[in-house]
Amino acid sequence: MMKKRNTLKLIGGLLAALFAPVLRAQTWPDRPIKLVLGYTTGGASDATARILNRPLEQKLKQSVVVDYKPGAGASVGAEFVARSNPDGYTIGLTDTGPLCIMPNLRKVSYDPLTDFTPLSYVCSTGLVLLVNPSVNAKNIPELVALLKSKPGQYSYASSGVGSVHHLAGELFKARTGTFVVHIPYRGAGPALVDLVGGQIPIMFATIGPALPMIAAGKAKALGVTTTARSSALPNVPTIAEQGVKGYEAVLRFMMVGPAKLPSPIASRLQSELKQVVSDPAVAKELEKLGNDEIEPRTPSELLSLIQADLKKWGTVIKDSKITLDS
Repeated sequence: MMKKRNTLKLIGGLLAALFAPVLRAQTWPDRPIKLVLGYTTGGASDATARILNRPLEQKLKQSVVVDYKPGAGASVGAEFVARSNPDGYTIGLTDTGPLCIMPNLRKVSYDPLTDFTPLSYVCSTGLVLLVNPSVNAKNIPELVALLKSKPGQYSYASSGVGSVHHLAGELFKARTGTFVVHIPYRGAGPALVDLVGGQIPIMFATIGPALPMIAAGKAKALGVTTTARSSALPNVPTIAEQGVKGYEAVLRFMMVGPAKLPSPIASRLQSELKQVVSDPAVAKELEKLGNDEIEPRTPSELLSLIQADLKKWGTVIKDSKITLDS
C-alpha cells in the first residue's frame, strides 16, 4: 500500500510539473510585464518603446513597464533579457547594436541566435549622410569626388566606436574607395552639434534627430542609408541610387523574449505585437521618428534578419579592423 501511494504521489508530481507551464500560460499575464531597454531615456529606443507599450497594455490588459538597463552598447539590457525567467513577464525591445554588432566586437554572455525567443519585428531607422553647409558637395557623387581629391583630409563623426553610425561610415568608405578619418563622439547629440557648428564636416546621423537641422538649413542631407527613400525625407535620394550599389545601413528594432518561452505565451505575444505594429495609428507615430519598414515579420523571418546583419556587420568590422579601442 505504501509503495502504491508513493507511486501515485510520484505520478501526481510529474503530471503537475508537466501541466504547470500550460496552467501558467492560461492565466498569463496576471501581473505587470517588464519591457527592458538597453539604453537610457530620451533616445530613439525609448521613444519607440513609449509608442508601443500603451497599445500593448490594451491588448494584454496588463501594465507594461519600461525598465532601462543601459551599458556596453546595449548588451547589458540584452543579457538581462536572455538570463530572465522565461515566464513572459520580461521581454526586450532591442536593436541591431547588441544583437548584430556587439557580438562581433567583444565577448558577450549571450548568443544572439539561440538565447532569445523572436517575438516581432517593429521597424527600421535609417541614417542620413549629413555634411556641414560649407562642404562643397550637393550629392553623393560630388562628395565622393571631393573625398578622393583630398584623401585623409576630411573626417566624419559617429556616436561612438562600433555604433551603427560608425559602421555606416566604414561601409561607405569601403564601397566608394575613399579615405575619411573617423572621429568617435560620446553620443550622437554632441556629434550633431559639432557638425552644425562646423567642427566636423561629415556625419551619418539617425534620421529623426537630424530632421530639424536639415529643415533649418544647418546641415545638408546628401543621401539616406536605406534601400528605399525614407518617408521622412522623400526628396533625399538613397546612397545606393546615387551610384553606391547595394549600400544599406539601418538600425532595426525588434521585440524578443528569453529562450524557452512557453509556446502559448510566445504565440500570444507574437499575435498581439503583430496587431500593434500593424495598427495605422502606431505606424504614424513611428514614422514621425523617421522610422520605416514598419511591419510585423514572422519569428523565422526575424531570425533570418538577425543572422544576415550579424554576418554583414561582422564582415565590415573585420575588413575595417575595428576594435573598441579604435
